[in-house]
Amino acid sequence: ELIARLEAQFEEGKAEIWDSYRRSVAAMNESEDMPQSTAEIDPATDGNANPSQETASAATSKLSGMEVAEEKKVRRKVSSGYIRVEIITGPYNGNTYDLKPKIRGPCFIGRSSGKKFRERGISLPDDPEVSTSHGKFEVKKKKFYFVDTGSTNGSICEGKDLEPNEPLELKDGMVIKVGVSMLRITLATNNE
Repeated sequence: ELIARLEAQFEEGKAEIWDSYRRSVAAMNESEDMPQSTAEIDPATDGNANPSQETASAATSKLSGMEVAEEKKVRRKVSSGYIRVEIITGPYNGNTYDLKPKIRGPCFIGRSSGKKFRERGISLPDDPEVSTSHGKFEVKKKKFYFVDTGSTNGSICEGKDLEPNEPLELKDGMVIKVGVSMLRITLATNNE
């Protein structure tokens, strides 16, 4: 009898998780803050284009007790594109970086050779005019921005000094100067 009650509670819990998931996907699709199409992500396929052979029940078992974490995971999987940064002057002339900032995970640029600069950002240790943590690239409301994070020598775009900690909306083809390095910005979508 106890086992039967526990199994019934378990099945009710799975149904509640699926309902919560569907409501959160619907809310995300209606929200202007979210990047493109979350409707195409099915938790049973873990967001992959090719569904696995798992049943919905097996997939739900994996989600049990973790609906909030799964909703956040869905948000992170979806991206509106990336920022291609081509360095056109300075010691890193010719280098190109594809940055994929997330809603709560900007990509940093600076002289630091720390992990967050090397793996998800741009590390420029040989540019003496770049601050250790010079700036960051971020995404907000489907738009990409560059923010000078209070660097010593500042950043320049189109001949104008950027105000520290003020987001600059990125446009395709714009050039930003950090240190002696000029960065040409190209905005790309996942379809390219």
